[in-house]
Amino acid sequence: MTDQTKTESPINHAPSSGFAKEIEQEPGGEGIMKCIQCGMCTASCMVASMTERYRPRKLIQKILLGKREEVLTSELPWLCMTCKLCEERCQEDVDLSQIFTAVREIAAREGYVPPVFQNTIEKVLEDGWMLNDAYTDFEEDDRSDLGLDPDLGWNNEFTKKIKKRYFKGGDAK
Repeated sequence: MTDQTKTESPINHAPSSGFAKEIEQEPGGEGIMKCIQCGMCTASCMVASMTERYRPRKLIQKILLGKREEVLTSELPWLCMTCKLCEERCQEDVDLSQIFTAVREIAAREGYVPPVFQNTIEKVLEDGWMLNDAYTDFEEDDRSDLGLDPDLGWNNEFTKKIKKRYFKGGDAK
């Protein structure tokens, strides 16, 4: 052992950004500090396989480096499909879908919801589901043939409950 190796300090891979620590405190964000930036998440990701824009490893890297504003104002954390392929293949058992959920929670609290997702939320809150406009007589007939209730009014009750629970002034329309 040389004198140089005796005096070297051990390598510390733990990130020290305040943003990473903030994510770690959110439900689902606990595993952020375990990421070793191997890239298995990106290699496993169905969304990443379809677009060069979405790279989970790079998004985690930005969190670890403390690029809070850049991450929270980006639509990228919202693109995770929560399929959990990354988690299944991660050697460190990092659950990126949960971490990205934590990021989205912080972003939503601070008013950073990308317009396309805000429009989706408004549509669901308006009529209880995304496909209300697509519900036709054909689906109604199919539901009747299967012995299912063709009236999907239950969506309205669900929407009322969601509004009441999660949104201020969630009056039942």
